[in-house]
Amino acid sequence: MEFYTKVWDDVLQDIRERVGPLRFNLWFKNTRLESFDDNCVNIVVPNVFTQVWLQENFSNILRDGIGKLVDSKDLNIRFSILNNGKGEQVLPVGDAPLEKKTDGNGNKSVLSLNRHLKLEDFVVGPNNRMAYTASLEIIKDTYPAFNPLFIHGPVGVGKTHILQGVWNRIREEKNINSIYMPAEKWTNEFIYSLQKGKMEAFRQKFRNVDLFLIDDVHFLSNKQGVQEEFLHTFNALYEMSKRIIFASDAHPKMIGQIKETLASRFMSGMIVKIDKPDYATRLLILRSKAANFDVHFPEEVLEFIAERFDDNVREVESALTTLSAHAKFNEKNIDIQLAGDALGEFFLSEGKIVKINEIEATILSYFNISRNELHSNKKIKSVSFPRQICMYLIKTLLNWSYQQIGNYFASKKHSTVMFAIKKVKEQIDSDKQFKMFIDTLIEKIKKEKK
Repeated sequence: MEFYTKVWDDVLQDIRERVGPLRFNLWFKNTRLESFDDNCVNIVVPNVFTQVWLQENFSNILRDGIGKLVDSKDLNIRFSILNNGKGEQVLPVGDAPLEKKTDGNGNKSVLSLNRHLKLEDFVVGPNNRMAYTASLEIIKDTYPAFNPLFIHGPVGVGKTHILQGVWNRIREEKNINSIYMPAEKWTNEFIYSLQKGKMEAFRQKFRNVDLFLIDDVHFLSNKQGVQEEFLHTFNALYEMSKRIIFASDAHPKMIGQIKETLASRFMSGMIVKIDKPDYATRLLILRSKAANFDVHFPEEVLEFIAERFDDNVREVESALTTLSAHAKFNEKNIDIQLAGDALGEFFLSEGKIVKINEIEATILSYFNISRNELHSNKKIKSVSFPRQICMYLIKTLLNWSYQQIGNYFASKKHSTVMFAIKKVKEQIDSDKQFKMFIDTLIEKIKKEKK
């Protein structure tokens, strides 16, 4: 391994000089050479996003650098991904078996869930009442009036809480075979089974359940072979009258690059949208979560937070945790003054409004492209993807309308901007490493402002 490390260091040094420190740190820093033999080279990368980006944008640079080590005209570059990003196990792309755990009764589950997500703890309001009621209907002892149930809505509004709450209740109260998992995990297990010749076992596992709960089904977008198998799984369960609940960030018709037959199956039952909670519901959520802390949150402080958190409910718990820590570390009681000081970074004040040129400058610097390229109609990945990220950041940080953003980018259509922003959001939701990258960009933009 020391030999490979030394060899790879030499290759990386050459690449760093060619691409510059910014792009090097972003795409190459956390890679390593696992092995090379004849014309096959195996490179370890932290996640699928990095693998795809290297393949599509730096393949020639990699071949040039590695070509100095391997004398081959047909160099085959293979990527492996660190399991969970922790590095204790290296898996070839797609080889991602899930860890199977058992509960106290010896029943197998496909992954470890948050046991604290209970249906009885779900705060019901006008924005989510229909989704909550429908989820109770589909797990009644009598066969439900509809099947499947498809829940959709923006990030952080409680879709996962409902699905895992249903799964936890079923496990506790009923002796039926049920499976909950995100679509990404289902996809990984399918690919692993396909590569290992274990498809019969895979199909037996998923086509013989009584309750099938799949989260983040928008992850299936642009995965034709996976969608085909998922469709067969759905059909098998539906024909046997098994109960099915899906959750997605988008309505079936708004999930891009998905088979029409699969979208039709998603829409064959009941479709329910969860909207962002109103002020009253946000306040109820805050009260519910505040009760789990060992410090006192005055009502006026909860109202103060509820007024300001009107987007992602997941941030609420982070705000309460931050405020609680400030109170303990500074030995102070929680009040409005402390809340304002501790949570200042959560709110973008008028004195620190981000400007469009600051967002654009950050994108140009990180991706090493020119402003003319960013505003061009080029569709190559190395230009189109930074452009999509830029559009997403403008929408997120400046809240420009889709039309305003389109006009800024050479009069691009409203629908083009919507698609670009939706695509980035989906990547954020499905790839934790990519989310960290976007958070890093936002942090850099805000620091530049300061």
